[in-house]
Amino acid sequence: MTSSIYDKANAVGKYAAKLIFSVQHEYAAESGSSPSSRARLARMRRDLDGMSPSWMLIGDELFTDWPQDLAEPSDGSPEFDRQVNAVRAVLGLYAVHQQSKRQGVAQPYQKDPSERMTFGRACRELAPDLEQGKGILRRLRVAENAPDFNGTVRAVRALITLMRKTDVQVDYGSLARDLYLVQLADKRGKVFQQWGKDYYCWKPVSAQKQQ
Repeated sequence: MTSSIYDKANAVGKYAAKLIFSVQHEYAAESGSSPSSRARLARMRRDLDGMSPSWMLIGDELFTDWPQDLAEPSDGSPEFDRQVNAVRAVLGLYAVHQQSKRQGVAQPYQKDPSERMTFGRACRELAPDLEQGKGILRRLRVAENAPDFNGTVRAVRALITLMRKTDVQVDYGSLARDLYLVQLADKRGKVFQQWGKDYYCWKPVSAQKQQ
């Protein structure tokens, strides 16, 4: 049976989350981060900026355990490129978020969808008061209006950088799924619709605790 676009998107998210938790388990260990985990994070950050020294280096991170339910690495198809773009970008975003933080910033898997810290919800956590969140909303609009995938990722990175100053975690599997879908012209609008819904409808954790 042929996989649907959403099956592929979910597979991308699952694989990205697997890679991220592999790094986070080592970096945020109680005994402290290891030199190898710090080196992996540094490599991911360089790659996001387009400064990775070689695909031969970052390729180990991406392709060693490439899952069978995604496009074959050897086919060079646009579908494979979309999947790589999403996983590569979200690894870099996670690395930016995790930098110099002792606690893990990737939210553990939540079985209940209402408890998942999607990107839109995480952005709302940055400024629970909508009147004080105009800068956050402006950056979200930049992401929505970006002319290409790289522009969207840069705008997302600006928001992730702000999250480093807080304790907010992000469901990076969900974000990888979104970054895959946003590359498809007929799915792009749905991604931003969901981000908008999550941003405006989410009740920030600080408000939940006051109840």
